[in-house]
Amino acid sequence: MTQPTLKLRYVLEFDDLLELLARAPALRRLRNRAIRNAVTALLLLWGSLIWVATVGPRSTTWPPAVFFALVFTRYARRALAFSSPWTIRRQARRIWRRSPKMQQEHDTEIGPHGLVIRTPGVISTYDWTQFSAFHETNRQFILLNKSGKATIHIPKQALSSPALVADCRDLLTHCLADNPPGGTEPVDR
Repeated sequence: MTQPTLKLRYVLEFDDLLELLARAPALRRLRNRAIRNAVTALLLLWGSLIWVATVGPRSTTWPPAVFFALVFTRYARRALAFSSPWTIRRQARRIWRRSPKMQQEHDTEIGPHGLVIRTPGVISTYDWTQFSAFHETNRQFILLNKSGKATIHIPKQALSSPALVADCRDLLTHCLADNPPGGTEPVDR
């Protein structure tokens, strides 16, 4: 049985870009590191307060502990600020303003031989061997390259009916099944 070719026409929305940036692995790692540093800072401060209470304020070991706790706290605050929803929204807005190509109409063909994206003046062709997997979110399908980075995103709003979402998922699953490593990632709903 041959797989059908899906043809989509859409203009990307700001929320698609925002969702893509919010799910970026680099931000997730930054946020996790900030949480670990915040916990370390709290433990250092708590330990130094206990040390001062038991040994006395004349001890020479508590000032370095307080200094390191303040450094960890400063780093955790900055990292959490960089990964906050407001900062991500500001970054998405900056990318959206600087990339007028994103706001143009896209004609996309998803078929068994590859992916073709047409924008005014540009035709991009991608073979399925360039992708290792896809990730599905509430708003879009995100194709990941061999290193696991998001490369292409296909908004679900471009599909004319909800039944085509399942067809698109099946087509992507079938086309990417022969491209190790990976397969598909779990569906996030």
